[in-house]
Amino acid sequence: MDKKDGSIIKKFEVDEKTSELKIVELSETEYLKEQEKPAPNKNIEEKKKQTSIGKQMIMNQVLGFDVQNTTDKKQRIFKTLISVIFIIFVVGVLVWTAINDFASGEPLPSWEQISDTLSANWFYVLIAMFCLFVCYLLKGCKLSVMCKALTKRWHFRTCFQTGIVGVYYNNVTPLAVGGQPFEIHYLSKHGVHGGVAASLPIATFFLNQVAFVIIGIVALSLFAGNTLGIPNEMLGAIPRITAIIACVGLVLCLFMPTLVIIFSLKPRLGAVLVRFATNLGAKLKIIKNPELFKYKTLKNVIHNSRCLKKVAKKPGVFIIMILISFGEQLANASIAYFTLRFFGFNWPAPHVQEWSQVIQLCMILYAGISFIPTPGNSGAADLSFYLLFKTGLGINHTDAKFNGFAFPAMIMWRLLSFYATIIIGFIFTTIRKKRDKKLEKLKQKNG
Repeated sequence: MDKKDGSIIKKFEVDEKTSELKIVELSETEYLKEQEKPAPNKNIEEKKKQTSIGKQMIMNQVLGFDVQNTTDKKQRIFKTLISVIFIIFVVGVLVWTAINDFASGEPLPSWEQISDTLSANWFYVLIAMFCLFVCYLLKGCKLSVMCKALTKRWHFRTCFQTGIVGVYYNNVTPLAVGGQPFEIHYLSKHGVHGGVAASLPIATFFLNQVAFVIIGIVALSLFAGNTLGIPNEMLGAIPRITAIIACVGLVLCLFMPTLVIIFSLKPRLGAVLVRFATNLGAKLKIIKNPELFKYKTLKNVIHNSRCLKKVAKKPGVFIIMILISFGEQLANASIAYFTLRFFGFNWPAPHVQEWSQVIQLCMILYAGISFIPTPGNSGAADLSFYLLFKTGLGINHTDAKFNGFAFPAMIMWRLLSFYATIIIGFIFTTIRKKRDKKLEKLKQKNG
């Protein structure tokens, strides 16, 4: 809050309709009257916070569901149009990949060939499912390790459950922006101190981004000279343009971590960069409210910087969390590898080398689609990995039994790596919500 010409007071308020911060100017008389208003009932305010934190932000601003019906007609039309375009795009990709796989004129496998292939490799599905569990486990471990470092308590069960909630909301929101608010809310609601609860998801997200970028850079570096010896036919699944797009994706993923690091070491330089980016965005008509955007960006960066400094004070914890983040990324990419193995994929190379080759290609594809603004990068992910599976399953195999497997492989991979997290997260959050309501009613009766 600041004064202008001694008579005007500027302050930030939350817009009731949009849940966005806005700048409000008050005269000194208006400001004094506002200060004389009676303080709101704490119990009522607390209930409002519990029902609105995180959830309203996601429902109103990201998913497009306005539970208070305050969204104007133009916004509703725009969100409906975006949803329709998104659905058409995803369905169109699925239809094209299915036609390309089943109606391309190539001979398809018989039921006997399908049965022989899948029955011989059924255990790879279990390994792929185990990789999904490992992703959840490592995310919970990462939160738990940091929680132990900051509170002297593990809180593993709560941290593991928080990981499920975070992955769920990340996958139902564009650009994976919904997970952190819900993780903070869940931790603070289930026994983790507010300050620590706010730090854990931010720090883990930051380290996860760092691990993703490092692995992506290594994958692109090895791809440039084909260091891992990927068969030439398979290199066609990653055109040069895809590698260039992956570089762009990695730069965008690295932007926020880099800004946070700069702000931690050189706050003034960080502030200058934010102001420069804001002014540039305003001139290009990308940013509508430069002052508000700058305020929100600086607030976000400062908070992330504080969280990072807490972790940096414990180098052992920092190293452990980075290693866990690497493991989480590799486990997620391994789902694609074991899905390929289930459908008969088998390159003429040792299994470890074969696995590393597929992981390398997967990380390049993940980097290339990381900035696609759809939940779970839908559409782009389906198409990219279909082409990977189509090439991988067709290499060194000319017999019919390997035709027509790429589309089912892509669907299974998508089910295990994306839709399963939504199903698991929805079931868990629904059950947990009902349980919390019962506990609250029980406390009211006993209280």
